[in-house]
Amino acid sequence: MAETTVKTHSFPHPGLDQLADTEELRSQCPAFASGCPYAKVDGHVISGFNDLSKCPAFKEGCPFTNKNKEEIRSLFTNMPKEHPNIDMQKSAESPEGAILVQMLNQIVSDSAMGQVAFTEEEKSTEAAPVVKKELDSEILEDPQLAAAMREGTKAAHKAAENSIFTRRFLKGDINRDEYGRYITSLYFVYNSMESLLEKHKDNLAIKTIYFPVELNRVHALLQDLEFFFGKDKLAQVTDPATMTPAVKEYVEAMELACEVNPALLVAHSYSRYLGDLSGGQILAKRLKKHILGLSEGDGNWDSNEGLQFYAFTNIGNHNAFKEEYRERLNKAPVDKRTRDLIVTEAIRSFEVNIGLFDEVQKLSEQGKLVPTAGSEKKTIDSTVVRWSPIIALTVAVAAVGTAYYVRFHQRK
Repeated sequence: MAETTVKTHSFPHPGLDQLADTEELRSQCPAFASGCPYAKVDGHVISGFNDLSKCPAFKEGCPFTNKNKEEIRSLFTNMPKEHPNIDMQKSAESPEGAILVQMLNQIVSDSAMGQVAFTEEEKSTEAAPVVKKELDSEILEDPQLAAAMREGTKAAHKAAENSIFTRRFLKGDINRDEYGRYITSLYFVYNSMESLLEKHKDNLAIKTIYFPVELNRVHALLQDLEFFFGKDKLAQVTDPATMTPAVKEYVEAMELACEVNPALLVAHSYSRYLGDLSGGQILAKRLKKHILGLSEGDGNWDSNEGLQFYAFTNIGNHNAFKEEYRERLNKAPVDKRTRDLIVTEAIRSFEVNIGLFDEVQKLSEQGKLVPTAGSEKKTIDSTVVRWSPIIALTVAVAAVGTAYYVRFHQRK
């Protein structure tokens, strides 16, 4: 069976050992807001610690704490076939909880549930698995892939918007060095993604939404990196050896997705390009004002210098293009399993993107950002501006003091 790229331990997960009561369990783990989402005892949903103790998987605390994908798969192989999936519409309110539950459901669907659904008698019959395989591999007439990804990534999208760096970005509160680090990370991400899309462009699902002339961003990012770091530093900042941990994780996620099924790249293309064509245009205006120091009345306001990444010059009408892109996605030739894996991979793409945001924020707080061209001068200039009133006041006080001193001695 093909491996998926789901990772279930990226968000802080405290386990059960420090929890004091049922209410704390519900607040700490959104997946348990309505009781245990994966077990029922005597026909009712588990709702408290006493009931939870009846679940063998929870005898020694939360079984999902610090578990990797393979360990969770092993847990699921021992689940009874009547074990229910949680209804995502009634799942956790917090983004992290919803992401966790959806990922767990996907693993259940992909592995254990598919295996335990057959009795020993059915397993001995060759016809049953063959029928199931044929049904699973049947191309869907109306997969509605774009709609499925949009619905499936709502919680992840909210989590991305709530990251500290994103909130600061939207407020125009980031500096040149932080933005320089951000687009450096994006360069490696897009360089990898676009290389993989080119490599697998004949895949039927990828072919549906492959628009390299209109969408490719690597060249634009190189122009922006040269603008912010200078030509002399370009080779340094684009050296693969300088890739940060979050960037490596992002790149590895896409490579692993291709190993499962190249069609999963559709998820990364969807989340990146449609985001750039939508919210990215809002960010570009913030950057013009707060990073480049322009205003809408300036003659350079419509220039793309330094912000080529957001300038899709080969697309006339952005909204019309996005609509066509979604329509093509909705008709992509995929079977049910592939569609579900793509939706899960779309969630993963948001997760690794959040990792990029958090890393830029962390590097900035630690003072480990590579200085951009002009950032040192700007710091000096802003310091002079900040101290100018104080300097002026000091000079004025000294002048007044000198005047009184001269008048005093003249009277003597």
